[in-house]
Amino acid sequence: MDFSKSRLLVVATVFFFIGLFSVSGFGQQVVQRGPLGIPAQVMDETEQWTTPLLVASAADASIYIPDVTSPDWVKRNYPAYSDRGVYTLSLFTFYKSPAACRANLIGWGLSDAEHLNACIDIGYRVRKALVDPRQKTVTLLMAAMIAQDGQIDPDSVQRPKTSRTWAQLDANTQQALQKTSVIVKKQMDLYNQKLQGIQ
Repeated sequence: MDFSKSRLLVVATVFFFIGLFSVSGFGQQVVQRGPLGIPAQVMDETEQWTTPLLVASAADASIYIPDVTSPDWVKRNYPAYSDRGVYTLSLFTFYKSPAACRANLIGWGLSDAEHLNACIDIGYRVRKALVDPRQKTVTLLMAAMIAQDGQIDPDSVQRPKTSRTWAQLDANTQQALQKTSVIVKKQMDLYNQKLQGIQ
């Protein structure tokens, strides 16, 4: 591989980790709908379809995550978790009604009729975040709405890179992060034991 091709590969890899799933992720399906719209499959950060795990539920919305027990997900997140105690996670919110979608859009400052009416066609929201369970903080890297067909709406993509404590988040998201972090810790401990040859 010549230098220009090698450099192009490095640039593409960097954009992959900065983006949600890939440079071409927009327009790609990232949720596969199941019965009643409940996510049957979601795409994780390794671009693999996984059966989602339900980690929080309220009257108007449920939060799912990719299967954080999958070997590829654990391997990808292990270095950052081992070094800094953090991991990258995608949270998929399933809207049980358009009202939940509208509440999120209003929170983003998008309260005009055009945006709020679009919630009829929105089934989900995705947030990609850097989670620090020790400090109980989360840094939002990206957020976007997902249409009923499971594709990201490119016009809704936001990259705020804002950090908050878990206490500053809504109860549903707090529950999701707490439950996820317990699962992740167990998986990282098992992976570390495997690397140390303890098993």
